[in-house]
Amino acid sequence: MLWEMSGASHRVRDAGSSRHMQHARSARVGARALVVAGVAALTLSGCGGGPAADGSASPQPTASSASSHDDAASPSTPPASASASTTGSSSPLPEDWRPQEPTVLATGQKVPDDYEPATLEHPARNVPKPVMPKEAAQETEAGAQAFLNYRADAQWYSIQTGDTSIIRELTSTTCDRCSAQYGRIEEIYKSGSWMAGGSESATILPGTFVKRTTGEYTMPVNAKSAGFLVVDHGKTASRQAPYESDKILDTSLIYSGGNWIYVTASPRGSL
Repeated sequence: MLWEMSGASHRVRDAGSSRHMQHARSARVGARALVVAGVAALTLSGCGGGPAADGSASPQPTASSASSHDDAASPSTPPASASASTTGSSSPLPEDWRPQEPTVLATGQKVPDDYEPATLEHPARNVPKPVMPKEAAQETEAGAQAFLNYRADAQWYSIQTGDTSIIRELTSTTCDRCSAQYGRIEEIYKSGSWMAGGSESATILPGTFVKRTTGEYTMPVNAKSAGFLVVDHGKTASRQAPYESDKILDTSLIYSGGNWIYVTASPRGSL
């Protein structure tokens, strides 16, 4: 704090002021801890639950957790109701676990040689900004898949940098939990912490590209995530284990004005 660096003339004058400043400092630390933990908690609950922060199973989703767009976020959050179908160990992750970073993004975009993954000492450096393929603007199954690939790259970019501008542009404003998740990612970086990992993919299952009467395309996907972790003060504050499953998530998109918009992801069959 400034008063601590400006000499004896700015010492705290009484015990009441000292206690007030200590409380304020504690409140800031507590708020920061809540933000750090909140990203993992929200991400895990966004689609009804998922692998717990230590790699073990998380609680079963309630009926209300899958009932609306507001209760869903992204494919990075598989519902625990299908945890038995998810590839990966249910045992805690080793202390030195780090998420695997891609060398090629979901769209096929190459990660440059000067990219540096995040460590406990610094956030990721020279993170490539995702480029949308032309095909992602077409209202076809291939176009929808290209869009999902681009969105996956945009989400990885947001987790790697704290810049959520691209992923927000691709996401419907009706997904409140998506917006909240992006806001917490921003807060992580604003607080001086950072994240690692976040690479994922959502592959549309064959024969499921069908437009609903509502205008949405709701498709089952094979969801795969490399996991992620949050670094705070040089230590791992929270983390999500990797997973892969083709039995747990449906993804909803809508095509409007020549563009795809991501609406939500929810437990299989809940929409």
